[in-house]
Amino acid sequence: MASLEELAKEKIRLLESSPERLALTSEKVQLELWKQLLPILNDFDTDENGNIRQTDANIRRIGTVVTTLNELIAGDEYVTAVRDYLGSLDRGIEITNEIAKDITDTFEPSSALKSLQSLLRQNAISNFIGDGLRSRVTQPFAEQLTANVAARAPIRDAVKSLQEVIIGSKEKDGRLLANVKTVATTAQAVSDRSYSAAVYEQLDIQWFRYLGGEIDTTRPFCMHREGQIFHKKEIEAWGEGKNSGGIDDIKGGTWDGRIEGTNEVTIFTNLGGWNCRHAIMPVNKRFVTPEIMARAKAEGFID
Repeated sequence: MASLEELAKEKIRLLESSPERLALTSEKVQLELWKQLLPILNDFDTDENGNIRQTDANIRRIGTVVTTLNELIAGDEYVTAVRDYLGSLDRGIEITNEIAKDITDTFEPSSALKSLQSLLRQNAISNFIGDGLRSRVTQPFAEQLTANVAARAPIRDAVKSLQEVIIGSKEKDGRLLANVKTVATTAQAVSDRSYSAAVYEQLDIQWFRYLGGEIDTTRPFCMHREGQIFHKKEIEAWGEGKNSGGIDDIKGGTWDGRIEGTNEVTIFTNLGGWNCRHAIMPVNKRFVTPEIMARAKAEGFID
C-alpha cells in the first residue's frame, strides 16, 4: 500500500493536471467548432449591402446553428476529456479512502459518503455537459446570433462577434475554454476537499498538513501555509476570519481570493479560495512537534 506521503503527492498531481488537460482539449474543440459553424453562418441570406435579412429562412437557420453547436460540443473528443476529468475526481476520492484506511484499517465509506460522491460527480457533469455548459456557452451564442439577425446586422460583424463567443480574442477566452478555466480547478479541488472533510470528520482527525506546492499564481494565503502542520481549530479560525496558527495575513476578516461564504466549516472545502489547488492531509499526532503543540495550546485549542 502506498504511504501517506505518496498518496498526498498523487492527490496534488491530480488537482494540478486534470483541469489543465480538460482546458487543452477545450481549446482544440473550440477551434473545430468554429471551423464547422462558419460555413453555416455564411449561408445566412443577406441584402445587397451585406446585412442579414430578417426572413423566415434566416430565423429557422438560428435553430439549425444552435442545434449544430450542441451536437458538436457533445462530440467524442470533449466528452472523452470530461470523462477523464470525472475519473480524476473518482481517483481523488479513492485516495482519500486509502488514507482513511491507513489511519483506521477498519474504515469503510458510509452510505452518506457514497451519496456525497455521487452528488459531487453529478455536479461536475452539470458544469461541463449539462446546465452549466448551456448557460455559459450555448445560450450566449444563441442570444448573440438572434440579436444580430433581429438587428439586420452586417454579416461580417455578426461573424466577428460570434467568433469571439466561440474561440475568443486576444483579450478573452472562448466560452467553452472560459467555462472550463472558471470551473474545473475550483470544482475539482472543492469536490475532493468536501469528500475528504466528511471522511476526516468521521475519523475525528485533529491535525493536518497544508499541501499543494507553489505556482506563479499562488496567493500569499497559501504560500504562508504551504507544508505546515495545523490543528483543526486553527484552520477553523481562518474560516472565521481570524489569524491563527502563527500566521498574521488575514485582514478585515478576509484575504485575496477568499470564496464568499467561507466560514469555520466551509474553510475545509474552500481553503485558500478560487482556483486554490491545495489540500489538507491528516497528520498523526506523533509527528506534531512540541513547538506546534505549544502554539495550539497558547491559543486555547488543546490542553
